Amino acid sequence: MTVRRTLFGSLNAKLLMILMVVALFSTITIAVIFTIYELNAVTKAEQSRLNSIANILAPNLTATLIFQDEVSAKEQIKPLLEQSNIVSARVEDTSGKVFVGIFSQKNNDVKIFTNLMIVKIPLTMKGVDYGTLTIKADYSLIEQSLMFFSVFLLGILVLILILSFILSLFLRKNLIYPLTHLATVAEHVTKTNNYNLRSKVLSTDEVGNLASCFNLMLETIEQRDHSLEEKVLQRTNALKVANSQLTTQAFSDPLSGLPNRRFILDKLSDLINHASEMNFAILGLDLDGFKEINDTMGHDYGDLLLIDVSRCIADALPESAILARLGGDEFIILVENFSNKATINQIAIDIHHRLAGGFSIKNKHVYVTVSIGIATYPDDGNTVENIVKYADLAMYKSKETGRNCHHFFNAIMLDDVLKKRELIDDLRSSIVNNEFELYYQPIIDLSTNKIRKAEALIRWHHPVRGMVPPLEFISVAEEVGLIVEIGEWVARTAAQDLADLKKLGADEHFQISVNVSPIQFKDGGQWMSHWFEYVAGLGLSHDAIIVEITENLLMESEESVRSQLTKLKKQGVPIAIDDFGVGYSSLSYLQKMDVDILKIDKSFVDDLETESNSRDLCQIMIMLAQHLSIQVIAEGIENEEQRMILANLGCQFGQGYLFSKPLPLTLFKQKYFDDSVLSD
Repeated sequence: MTVRRTLFGSLNAKLLMILMVVALFSTITIAVIFTIYELNAVTKAEQSRLNSIANILAPNLTATLIFQDEVSAKEQIKPLLEQSNIVSARVEDTSGKVFVGIFSQKNNDVKIFTNLMIVKIPLTMKGVDYGTLTIKADYSLIEQSLMFFSVFLLGILVLILILSFILSLFLRKNLIYPLTHLATVAEHVTKTNNYNLRSKVLSTDEVGNLASCFNLMLETIEQRDHSLEEKVLQRTNALKVANSQLTTQAFSDPLSGLPNRRFILDKLSDLINHASEMNFAILGLDLDGFKEINDTMGHDYGDLLLIDVSRCIADALPESAILARLGGDEFIILVENFSNKATINQIAIDIHHRLAGGFSIKNKHVYVTVSIGIATYPDDGNTVENIVKYADLAMYKSKETGRNCHHFFNAIMLDDVLKKRELIDDLRSSIVNNEFELYYQPIIDLSTNKIRKAEALIRWHHPVRGMVPPLEFISVAEEVGLIVEIGEWVARTAAQDLADLKKLGADEHFQISVNVSPIQFKDGGQWMSHWFEYVAGLGLSHDAIIVEITENLLMESEESVRSQLTKLKKQGVPIAIDDFGVGYSSLSYLQKMDVDILKIDKSFVDDLETESNSRDLCQIMIMLAQHLSIQVIAEGIENEEQRMILANLGCQFGQGYLFSKPLPLTLFKQKYFDDSVLSD
């Protein structure tokens, strides 16, 4: 292998070897021609014979190579060893690996030609190269003929070798050097990928043309490479722009241009995970009354207001603070590395002052306030979820305490939430567990001192907490929507109890009032038809149950709620306005709605004995009701003097502890509907 690499490792060596072999072969050939013609014929015949043998074996060996059948391949070439001058034969695949081979140890007396005669035939099928068949034979047969002319051949050989060497030097300069130079340049280009290199054109023949074509190819590759680099750069820049746009869209609010929820939550997460020693504050903001503005003036108006509000809030913040919009009318502010809570408190105050000036939207001036809840890290919590949740709790506290204010989070708020959640869970099972009970407080005719009506008041007998007053759970029930189910239970139970009282001899005009919530009217009024069917099934008229709603709730209700109240009135259901006098537009709603009963709020009755203003206000409300043919019930009468004053003012009915506190149904029946009372 080393000899082969040495002889054929370069073009110079190959050229010299070729010339020497040609010279040697020419010398032998001339000698043979001049000596024995037959010897030449034998040599050609032997060569032809080996080629024929190889060509004959080639198809079958190709098949064995394709199917990797070593046994059949060996059987095909084994008979070659029977030839006296064949010393070896082998089949190689395309990678040069020997597939099968045979060798023979022959003792032919060969003295001159130590090289072997080699025949190589490619093994192909349908144009596909699968390997090579190589047959090697010695020159023993031919050498016998050549021994006679060895001296002559030696002289000829020396002469030809000298001439061949001289010729190789000439060819090396004119043919080999241009090729080796071209190869050197090509190798350098391959290793460095530098397509700026060019090969020298050292001749005008085919080799020179090859060098020119090679240079042209390098120039083309260089141009394409440059063009590709430009396209890659363009696409990279385009991807950067697209990625920047996507990042902006993913982390910013499209309406206000502020960072969005995802951005601020990721920012908070990074602060907590990578800057644990720093502190920061979260201010959760919710606009007060924005829904009403949006509903009355339109969403376009509301969007413009949100944009102006976000700018106003941003102007009130220090440069390092981050304002983000969570959605709707909710915002969140991040203040990092604050010195003390007084700094955060001042920021909240500045926001309130900024918003106090109002905004001009489409030539309309509008005022909006904000409720703010504040939580700090790490004092209030150590996770993003907790910090944001606690800021929300503090913000809800601001809502509950009158809005347009701010509160810092404290643990009591969390306790309140947990208690509220427990209360909600208990409320969900209270009806199924039959934990509610109706108490009844009588409504007395002040002129006859007889019972004419009663108000149904719900009581909750909690298995653990005991008696839970309505003030603690009614608002929660309204908030989570349970008031619909509870209100339906109250109305049906009151109707059933009234039917039982009628059987005990209650006056046919005796009525029971039930308190309702505007939320009960938000199903489109479907409950009305079911209600009328239910009371009819009990043998009651439509006016047997009074629907009672507080004045403030009526003022804040949607038009659809007031419309359904009007429908109830048209069906004969009496409508009572509770807590009358504490609203801000009572007279206006008395004009719009056909009300049957006004219940004067207890706050006016409490000061009747000492405050002339209270007496005057009660007198005005009573006169107004009489003028509109509306019955009047005074709530909270606790002594005889109050009863007398109200009776003298013309009040028809009274309700309060002077007559009776709310009683469970059994005691209520015993006190007002036993035989002795009815006979009176």
